[in-house]
Amino acid sequence: MASLLEKIKSLYTTRREGLETVVWDKDEVSAYASFYLPTNGAKFHFLLDQIDPTLKEKLGHCEVIDFGTGPGTYLISYLESFGGENCGHLWGIDKDPMMLKQAEKLTHGLYPHLKKKIHLVDHLDIPRSSRERLVIFGNSCNEMGVGDILKVLKKLAPDHLLFLEPGVPTVFDILMELRSHIKESGYGCAYPCPSLELTCPVFERVKNGEEDWCHQVWRGTHCPEVEKLGQLASIDRKAMPFIGHFYSKSSFQSPAHRFVRYMGESKHAFTWEVCREIEGNQELKIFEIPKKSLSKSEQKLMKKFCVGTNFDYEVIKELKESLRVSLYLN
Repeated sequence: MASLLEKIKSLYTTRREGLETVVWDKDEVSAYASFYLPTNGAKFHFLLDQIDPTLKEKLGHCEVIDFGTGPGTYLISYLESFGGENCGHLWGIDKDPMMLKQAEKLTHGLYPHLKKKIHLVDHLDIPRSSRERLVIFGNSCNEMGVGDILKVLKKLAPDHLLFLEPGVPTVFDILMELRSHIKESGYGCAYPCPSLELTCPVFERVKNGEEDWCHQVWRGTHCPEVEKLGQLASIDRKAMPFIGHFYSKSSFQSPAHRFVRYMGESKHAFTWEVCREIEGNQELKIFEIPKKSLSKSEQKLMKKFCVGTNFDYEVIKELKESLRVSLYLN
């Protein structure tokens, strides 16, 4: 399994040629599902914890479509979060027949009481129900162009739209190009941006010739079996860069600031870059968090903070190029 995971990692990161025509065999699908399904699921749960609780509660009643479902990754993540008693039908779409077989075995095996609700297909012809529709793009945008993504969105017409993609510059560029289309279609941004009405300061850097992109980093540990597989395959999933965006046509509260980059740690302070909305503008600001304002346990927690996390703060002092702040940590 470890050697197969090394092969899969090389395909998706180093080589990538012929990626669109790859046909998976049973052993490769099994290895992928054993390792990447649970680790990718951690990103889904993290992102849900960052959005407005009222909006999150509404998602539990939606019809769900996982586009590029693979072995059923985000259908299972969804069911782990919400159960299946209150939701509508759950659809997994994938072009690979072996992946669909694996998705069927896992979803029907783990949730046998929901078999009639779960459908695994290779097409977009999904009947519309009376429920609101959540569409999830999971590691699929990076294999598509903007035009193809827009065709899928037009066909599926989601009320809520979730992207969970690799944390690489090419995906950031794709989502920035989609941004105006998403805004014109009546969506608001529930994560990670404070508003679609404001100019993204990271993308402004890119347009000015700087190499930059906005992404999140999940930090944590997985179950022992998954950790062991990662060690054998030399794949670190304890720190996972990814790009997560959530858009919705519902009303919601979006935080006015978000932790977007870990800048370092000195003897006296932690330094973050924060994206925030202030006086009708969106800006990047350096935050200094003095260690003397933190207990020993809170200092340990700071080293595990996931990039992209919501937080609350109080300004201690305004400096020339930064703000010295105290955090409210739960």
